[in-house]
Amino acid sequence: MTTGLAWMVAITIGLTLGGAALHFPGSYGSPAFDVTAGVFGSILGGVNGASVGVLTWIGLRLSRRAGARFLTMMVVSVGVTHAINDGSSTELPFALYAAIAGLVTAGAAGWILGERRPGLLAVIGAAWMVGLNIGGWSGNMIGLPRTESPLGWAEEHGWDGLVAGIVWGLATAAVGLPYSIRGRIATVDGALNGS
Repeated sequence: MTTGLAWMVAITIGLTLGGAALHFPGSYGSPAFDVTAGVFGSILGGVNGASVGVLTWIGLRLSRRAGARFLTMMVVSVGVTHAINDGSSTELPFALYAAIAGLVTAGAAGWILGERRPGLLAVIGAAWMVGLNIGGWSGNMIGLPRTESPLGWAEEHGWDGLVAGIVWGLATAAVGLPYSIRGRIATVDGALNGS
């Protein structure tokens, strides 16, 4: 229970602070695709992903190897999510970009974390997509941003990060991702140490 709670808190705090400071999940709203904005968004998202990775690494007391792998996964996931939204065109629906970000997140979990269970990968991707959609939808429902200013945008994106963090953290904790990462760590570390 403590592992799941630490997981959810680290993910949610990291995405909320990243949203407020770095505008996670990005600024969907331009009529044309913008490669420069996408590249800049990937850098901001990478920094946000690194903060989520570090907080989770500390919260779960991961080994260097496992912590670095999770940090890398979050840099990729949040970086791509932010890049897609910053460089996207409003000619296509936000839900499509959220679905692509969910696929990238599931792919990163499979590739970087070595997760192979299809059901768990499906939850990882679907929860990321759903969290992004609910964050944006609920922010619109409560009238965010309240002002078209840096403070208003920070408030809106902080909300997006909070909601996405809660949804993704809760869903992935419920299916055992933090326990899976810790279990794999114990197996790998035990094998390396000869136990």
